[in-house]
Amino acid sequence: MMRRFGAGCAVAAFTLLWCACSHSDEEKARQRAAEARERARQEAHQLAHQAKAAAHKLKRDINQAVNNGSPQPADDSANERLRRGGQDLRTAGDQAKVKLDRAALIAKIKAKLVSDVGLSTVTSINVDDSGQVVTLRGTVDTPEQKKQAEYAARQVNGVRDVVNDLQVKP
Repeated sequence: MMRRFGAGCAVAAFTLLWCACSHSDEEKARQRAAEARERARQEAHQLAHQAKAAAHKLKRDINQAVNNGSPQPADDSANERLRRGGQDLRTAGDQAKVKLDRAALIAKIKAKLVSDVGLSTVTSINVDDSGQVVTLRGTVDTPEQKKQAEYAARQVNGVRDVVNDLQVKP
C-alpha cells in the first residue's frame, strides 16, 4: 500500500512539475511572440519613415530639375511641356477608360447571350454599343431567339436601350 502511495505521490509530483514547466514554456512563448510583434511594428515604422524621406527627396530633386536649380523657373517652356504632358496623359487615360468600359459592356452582353440564349447564337450575333445603346446584328434560328437575345441584352447593367437588327434565318 505504501508503495502505491509513494508511486502515486511520485506521479503527482511529476505531473505537477510537468504542468509547471508547460505553463512556464507557454508564458515564454507568449513573451517571445509579443517581442517579435513589437520588433515588426518598429521595423515597419522605420521603413515607412524611410519611404517618406525618399519621396520627399525625389520631389525635391524633380522640382530642382524642372526649375534648373533656381527657386523661380528659368524656362517657362519646360513647365508648359510638363503641363501639356499631364493633360495628354489624362486625355489618354480617359480614352482608355471609355474603351475598357465599352469592351466590358460588350463582354457582359455576350456572356448574358451565352447563358440565356445559347452559345450557337452568340457566334452569329455581333454586339456593338454607342454609349448605353446596344445594337445586335446577325442571324438567329427562330423569332423566339431574336426576342430572347434582345431581352438578355436589356438585362445587363449599363444598357439603356437595345436596337435589335437580328435577322431570322429562312
